[in-house]
Amino acid sequence: MSGLRVVVLALLSCVAMSCGAAEQPSSTIVVGSSDTVHGELLAQIYAGALRSTGAEVRTQLDAGDSGESLAALDRGDVDVVPGLMGELLDTFDSTSEATEADEVFADLNKSLPQGLSVSDYATAEDGVALVIADGAPFSGAEMITDIASRCSQATVSVTSANAEALNRVRDRYGCSFASVRIEADEEAVVEAVQTGEATGPESVSAGVIRTASSGPKAKDLTVLDDDEGAFRAQNVVPLFRDGVLNENEIKAFGVVAGELTTADLADMIGEVRGGAKSDEVAARWLGEHNL
Repeated sequence: MSGLRVVVLALLSCVAMSCGAAEQPSSTIVVGSSDTVHGELLAQIYAGALRSTGAEVRTQLDAGDSGESLAALDRGDVDVVPGLMGELLDTFDSTSEATEADEVFADLNKSLPQGLSVSDYATAEDGVALVIADGAPFSGAEMITDIASRCSQATVSVTSANAEALNRVRDRYGCSFASVRIEADEEAVVEAVQTGEATGPESVSAGVIRTASSGPKAKDLTVLDDDEGAFRAQNVVPLFRDGVLNENEIKAFGVVAGELTTADLADMIGEVRGGAKSDEVAARWLGEHNL
């Protein structure tokens, strides 16, 4: 009898502590971000989309770099972290050879740890791109293949964070630039390409940028098509913990996916760098898109 009593007491204690029960979702959805301008903006946008469904939401914008924000998601400190699907795939399956958006998204879905999901990816992306300005030696080029044999005639501008992209261009296209100029930030890269005289190896004729993080001024440059797939697609995608969001909340993410463009994101990044508050910039965009 005493043994049975021990079992019963243990079961009662387990019920009181919810032993074995699935973790119940919090009444407040926490949207986290990496410590980048685009990360904060995306967190504000997805948080606003969730609020449009009536959900109670707060943002946590101090999650650190992308690795730290994913760790916060794993711990349950945050419930949603918007990211770039190519970077996420690198994290969860660096062996994947996918580069096109649909393929990257499919491989990302396969590689996600149990308990995490993504919804539709947006048109907006912040991908690595090789850009040129009008003029020699790359006049009329539309694809990286078009300039591969002439890279040795030019100087390329790049930030240290994006410098590894030059190895990919060299290995995939056989494109080795005459010299490399390291800039402090992507805005400086854009300016160097826009103002550089295209006459000789010491002037800047090409640059490596992120298509949204470089800001709105990059619209004046020609983005060369990565026709041989040197870079993964980096479309915006929300990563979230299973069991936290209901169907309507996930549908709101789908609205963002269909409305947010790379140009939108680049313009908003430019505004925030110019001194605007990320929550106000995101709120305006959400209002313009009925969210």
